Formats: sequence, structure tokens, C-alpha cells
Amino acid sequence: MKKRYLEQLQRHLLLRGMITHQSAEKMLKVSPVTVRRLFREMAEKHLAIRFHGGIRSVDDGRTGVIGIPEREITESAEKDLLARRAATEFDPDGLNMIHGGTTTRRIAKYLTAGTYLLDSVLIAAELSRMYPGGDGPEVLLTAGQLDIKAGFLYGTKAQEIIRSYCAEVFVTGVRGLDRNGLLETDDHTVGIMRAMMESSRRTIVIADHRKFGRKGICRLCGWDKVDLLITAETPENAEEIRFLKQAGVKIELVPLNNHN
Repeated sequence: MKKRYLEQLQRHLLLRGMITHQSAEKMLKVSPVTVRRLFREMAEKHLAIRFHGGIRSVDDGRTGVIGIPEREITESAEKDLLARRAATEFDPDGLNMIHGGTTTRRIAKYLTAGTYLLDSVLIAAELSRMYPGGDGPEVLLTAGQLDIKAGFLYGTKAQEIIRSYCAEVFVTGVRGLDRNGLLETDDHTVGIMRAMMESSRRTIVIADHRKFGRKGICRLCGWDKVDLLITAETPENAEEIRFLKQAGVKIELVPLNNHN
């Protein structure tokens, strides 16, 4: 029985990203004590991250690695600040595209209007939860094969659909970046992202400070294809930011305040 409960919770986190104690009690039809035990076990097994009142999905992209708790809190706050800033770049009267990722998924809570083409079932699910009456943004989903772990759609069919649209703004996260441009994890991710870039007037990248110097096996593009990088400066990436600015990359730094 416990195994079934854990599987249900993992499926919920994949779709929703988080769940509260109260919601878990209703979904599983179990006592508060049982939910606390399940949440504790998931955290101990690195299947989820606990917060006051619930658990959320492991927020380290496709690696499934949980960092030090204090660091996790800081990075979560940083990603949220970047997502909030990026949401101001969308065109309320035109089409916008978003590639799903651990940072861009946070943009959903800042979307109140506009039209968005998504490859992410997780962002779509969050918007559906936020606007059950259908009074929020207009959402279009690509077709294609579902990457179960990452929660986004990919493949030839998805790329065909993307290229049939003309968007004003494309916002994406990225696996890593270096002085030559952006790096990603695999070919099918690169294929979707390039299709969105080619079908959009502007490309905006949001990247937390850990993405500087992070490796990726596929080169997505050079900096000449990026209209704006939204990031935060820390001692770890300050030198790289200075280099990119001198190279002509347009960068906006989001103040971390006390989150640094």
C-alpha cells in the first residue's frame, strides 16, 4: 500500500510540481500522520523536497540531485525572481512561446493574460489549476512525444507545429552557458528550442548563476541568437558576466537582495 501511495505522490509532483499536506490527505484518503511519514520518506530518498506545509518536486532539472537545504532555498528564490522578471517581457497582444524547464515553470504564476504556445505539460497543468474557469491566458500546446521526466513535448510533429506560428517573444531556460553561447542536454531538446527561436522575433534566456560554466553535450546556439539574458550576478559568475557584456551580449541583472 505504501508503495502505491508513493507512486501517486510522485505522479502528482510530475504534473503539479508540489502538493500540500491537506491535499495529499484528500488524494490518498489517509491520516495526517501517514502523510507526514510519506513526505519524510520521499525527502530522505531524494524524491522530493519538503517545505512548511508540503513537498515539491526536486528542482535540479533532469539530474534528480538535491543540493544542500540552505542552498536549495537560495536557488529557489533566485529562480523565482528571474521568472517574475521574464514574465514582464511577454507581449500581451501577440503570441509568446515558452520552453518548459525548472525555471520557466515558475513563470506560470505570473501569467494573467495573453496567448502562449507551450511545449510543457507542466506549465499547462499549472495554468489549468490557477484558472479552472478558463478566465486566464490562452494556452496552445504543441503535439509530439512526451518526455516523461522533464514534462515537455518534442519530436518532428512538435517542431512542425511550432514553425507554423509566428511569435513575438520566446522565453527559455538552458542547461548551461559558456563564452560561446548556450548548451543543452540532447538533440531532441535542441530541436524544439531552435524551432521556437526561429519562429520568434525575440529570444530571451533566463539562467540562474549556477548555469555559468555548466556543461552540456549539445551546442544550442551562439550569443548572436540571444536578444536578452536575464540572470543574477554572484561572486561565482561575475567574471563571466563581465566577459559577456564586453562581447556585446545584452544582459539584465536581477538583484538578489537578501537571497544572495
